[in-house]
Amino acid sequence: MWSIYKREIQQFLNSLIAYIVIGVFLTGIGLLMWVFPETSVLNYGFADLETLFSLGPFVFMFLIPAITMRMVAEEKKSGTIELLLTKPITEAQILLGKYFAAVTLVLFAILPTLVYAYSVYQLGNPVGNLDVPGITGSYIGLLLLGAVFAAIGLAASTLTENQIVAFIFAVFLSFFLYTGLSSISALFSGNAAVYIEDLSLSFHYEALSRGLIDTRDLAYFLSTIIFVLFVSYWKLVSRKLSYKPVRARLIEHFSIGLFIILLINFVAANFFARFDLTADKRYSLKPATKELLSQIDEPLTVEILISGDLPAGFERLKKAIEQTIEEFDIYTPGDIAYFHTDPSGAETVQERQENITYLIQQGFEPTQVFDTENGRQIQKTVFPYVILRYGQRAAGVLMLKGTTGASSQERLNQSIEGIEFELAVGLQRIAGLNRKTIGLVQGHKELDSLDIAGFLGEMRQYFDLVKTDLTQPQTIASVDALVVAQPKAEYSVEEKYALDQYIMSGGKVLFLVDKLQVNMGLAGGEGTFALPIDHGLDDMLFRYGVRINAEYIQDIQNFGRYPVVLDNAENIINLPWPFYASVNDFTEHPITKNLDAVYARFFSTMDTVKADGVVKTPLMFTSPYTRIVNSPAKVAFEDFANEPDAALFDHGKEPVAYLLEGEFTSLFKNRVLPSNAQTALKEQSEETKIVVVSDGDIIRNEKNLRTGAPFELGYNPFADQGEKLKYANKDFLFNALAYLVDENGVITSRAKDITLRPLNRVKVREERVYWQILNLVGPLVLLSIFGLIRVLWRKRKYRA
Repeated sequence: MWSIYKREIQQFLNSLIAYIVIGVFLTGIGLLMWVFPETSVLNYGFADLETLFSLGPFVFMFLIPAITMRMVAEEKKSGTIELLLTKPITEAQILLGKYFAAVTLVLFAILPTLVYAYSVYQLGNPVGNLDVPGITGSYIGLLLLGAVFAAIGLAASTLTENQIVAFIFAVFLSFFLYTGLSSISALFSGNAAVYIEDLSLSFHYEALSRGLIDTRDLAYFLSTIIFVLFVSYWKLVSRKLSYKPVRARLIEHFSIGLFIILLINFVAANFFARFDLTADKRYSLKPATKELLSQIDEPLTVEILISGDLPAGFERLKKAIEQTIEEFDIYTPGDIAYFHTDPSGAETVQERQENITYLIQQGFEPTQVFDTENGRQIQKTVFPYVILRYGQRAAGVLMLKGTTGASSQERLNQSIEGIEFELAVGLQRIAGLNRKTIGLVQGHKELDSLDIAGFLGEMRQYFDLVKTDLTQPQTIASVDALVVAQPKAEYSVEEKYALDQYIMSGGKVLFLVDKLQVNMGLAGGEGTFALPIDHGLDDMLFRYGVRINAEYIQDIQNFGRYPVVLDNAENIINLPWPFYASVNDFTEHPITKNLDAVYARFFSTMDTVKADGVVKTPLMFTSPYTRIVNSPAKVAFEDFANEPDAALFDHGKEPVAYLLEGEFTSLFKNRVLPSNAQTALKEQSEETKIVVVSDGDIIRNEKNLRTGAPFELGYNPFADQGEKLKYANKDFLFNALAYLVDENGVITSRAKDITLRPLNRVKVREERVYWQILNLVGPLVLLSIFGLIRVLWRKRKYRA
């Protein structure tokens, strides 16, 4: 076998046609990757080799048949095949020798493309910002596909004596198996379409091309190679089929081989593993997401509105959504399908406007993006949403999220990091899966239903919300978490005991608590003062590890606005108001990762105190440009009628929210219990967690000053032109509750971290021609040097 292997390689590399064929392959790939604007990595702007791995198969369809077309056909035509068969070597050894030679030559053709990897490595921002493990996995996929094409080409060569016929037949078979079957599957529906597509090479290559190794794909490629090689072997020994013992033995071997192939694929389909070789594990789903998907028993359809001719960043987002949906489909017993709708793709201007108007009326807000077309900048309208349809329910999911102040590319990358979470939460919502019960503590002058209408409307989509009376302990035990929303009346000892023991039993609580309160109706003229609220929760929070101080924070950098009604009720000015602030400094935690700014109103400083066994994590911070106003804190409009002295705001940034996790000590340890305590005291809690925010207004929605109608939670109707209108209050509250009720749930997918790998735009602009020449000529130069060295070596060898 190895003698045949060496002979084939030497014959191919000794011929000029070999270098021409490989040179054409490298030139074609080089033009696609570095010159043609539609597929150029320089225009795409990101450090990856996606073009190579997505378009490489189509070039392979012509390269590999050119390598294999003569391997058997020429032997038959010249009669040397008969000479080979007279030697002490079997047909199987001949076939395997030629096959492994073909695969080696495919690898030889691929090696010069490492110049592309080097170039992208150097063009990365910073240099070296390249996903080397992921690209290595993609090369493995490309080589496996090449191995299948090599088997197909060799089979075609065994069927004819004409090299041209063998070439054409191999190209046709490769094209049919790679794209033809996928196209045919689109003509069918249901299981028939799935089974046909499963036979397609492209279906199994897609994950491998991204650096995602699936044992089912490996089994498929291996099975295909073995089956095609067996067909080739059958053809080689066909002259012996007239002998019954040989024919019977061959049929027996074929039957056993086919059974083994089917068994391998059956085992692989039911007991598979996926190995994500990418550096940041971007294609790996969290266990909670897989568990959620395993409960899906009806077809799920995803309509992607991010479609059409998009800028590179949005194309990347769209592709990431598609890939995540495909990953979802692997772990669900039901079917998941997706399709694209381009709202701006209608033929007439009127139809486009009608589409856009309809989506806006349904609550989908468009994003205006800028792109370059024919050398000029144009504005495009993009709806960054997907629509999930499951059973009789449907829901839109916003896919463009991210941190205020981040660049457009950073925000798109943050959105890509959140795709799994957003899709999983949207699916959980419309399928009604894993719903938890949230109790809203009542009886202490908390915010009324109109004040939290936005919160209620949003959270009811994900949780079951119930009003909770702490004087009825039996009702508390049935809830998964409690929300304490801006209490203004004092908790009784009995209520505190019930709340404390709920926590000691592993209960979770979201405390949204003010330390001071102020009557804004008295803020005109000389103003008024904010005074402490006696809600009775201070000692409890102190025991758990945190203290909210009786002082206000003023933030001059991220200040909000307060609507001040002048003498004429129709005249309202939005006064700059440092007691309100846009909080956009967050800790890297699943609750706050990639969170947009949160709107805080009348918030206080917080301190942590010693609490054994409790881990304290600050979640949100003010800007560094703050001032502290101690109680009694003066609150007067006139203080900010003119711009204040910025030098006074030098206190530094302050935390305004904490996550406390661990085993808490009861407030009532070593204390006299309430006389009517209905449960025995637990002095130490189970492992549990609470979130404390020093702003009760974070849950409160604004209301229309004239009609009293509530606005959406996080909407700021008093922003001046150019200022932020929508804040992420509901996202923060949802994330906090989701983490509290199930820290190992889908909230864990918010911790996904995907590295942004842009190209150095300045370097690309200034050195474009250099890199284009290097990647077009460089691989050809390497090929030529190898050929020259081989010629000189052969001359020296034969001269000796």
